[in-house]
Amino acid sequence: MAVEGSKAAPRGLEGVVATTTAICSVEDGKLQYRGYSIDELAGKAEYEEVAYLLLNGDLPGKEQLRDFKAELTKHRTISPFLRQILQEMSESGTAMDVLRTVVSASAAEDPAEGDNSREAEYHKSIRLTAKLPTILATYIRRRRGEQPVPPDAALGHAASFAKMAGLAHPRAAEILNTCFILQAEHGLNASTFAARITAATLADMHAAVTAAMGALKGPLHGGATDGTMKMLDEIGTPDRVEAFVERGFATKYKFPGFGHRVYVTTDPRAKHLRKFAMDLAREAKGMPPYFEIQEKLVEAVNRRRQFPVNVDFYAATTYTYLGIPADLGTSIFAIGRMAGWCAHIMEQHGDNRLIRPESEYTGPTGKRWVPLAER
Repeated sequence: MAVEGSKAAPRGLEGVVATTTAICSVEDGKLQYRGYSIDELAGKAEYEEVAYLLLNGDLPGKEQLRDFKAELTKHRTISPFLRQILQEMSESGTAMDVLRTVVSASAAEDPAEGDNSREAEYHKSIRLTAKLPTILATYIRRRRGEQPVPPDAALGHAASFAKMAGLAHPRAAEILNTCFILQAEHGLNASTFAARITAATLADMHAAVTAAMGALKGPLHGGATDGTMKMLDEIGTPDRVEAFVERGFATKYKFPGFGHRVYVTTDPRAKHLRKFAMDLAREAKGMPPYFEIQEKLVEAVNRRRQFPVNVDFYAATTYTYLGIPADLGTSIFAIGRMAGWCAHIMEQHGDNRLIRPESEYTGPTGKRWVPLAER
């Protein structure tokens, strides 16, 4: 029962401003990291530059980038303790289960565990950003029954991951570098909000990142790549798109990869991934016509309703063409997002207040306790 005169918050807190941030601006059709449009970064910068930007406030100079890369490279290797957890979990755990658990466990060996100072958290950010690709690549190898491949100090962030994960496509490193940039930060999305809520209790960075990973696992936030590929496989051929869309609208089917809470007309990240999917489709041999199905699907859906595709729609096919199984899409996303999560955790701790919203009670009132014998 609502209290008289009260005003309920919108469902899902849509449109509610929960905090201020200098990290990222998200508007319909526009995405900026620290004032830089995503179009200024994607396809031009290295992921390491963007990670530095998010953590430090501006792009690095040559010496700053050199030192930052050296720090990342130094911390890529994972300990025997973490390798043992990976080995045991990889038998049955999903990628996100493994990432979340290993990241959480890494707090036990972090030299600055419990220290929430900016300097300590900056170095934690580097360690977490550096280790996550190694953790995921080790998991990918393990589930294929292969021995892990160590990080390559001569390669950049994306290229080292591609080598460790065994991605043979000649464009894998280049494309993944841009994917990591596109996914590096996105304002107060569900996982970032979960991270900031956790950080606001003065829990440490590892706890906050673990909370973010738990939120990212949910299909309404990070699982659309897997769902998109399942949808495309179900459609099968371009000539079946119209019937699928008709049936989908009739049954209120939620088309994976379509729609976004903020982007009403255009997701500015999608065009970059569409270009990759289109280029890779031309080269693909012996694969279903996924990109052709996607293009017809977008056309058919938008004839009925303005419904933009989001970042996951073309990421799904891009990853598939690179040889990355669809169920790994969310974990790839996490590699890119790590720097963004860490930046938000540092920002929260830098000017902290416990995040504790109110709720509107809608249940009964005035009930009286009745002895058990009389119920």
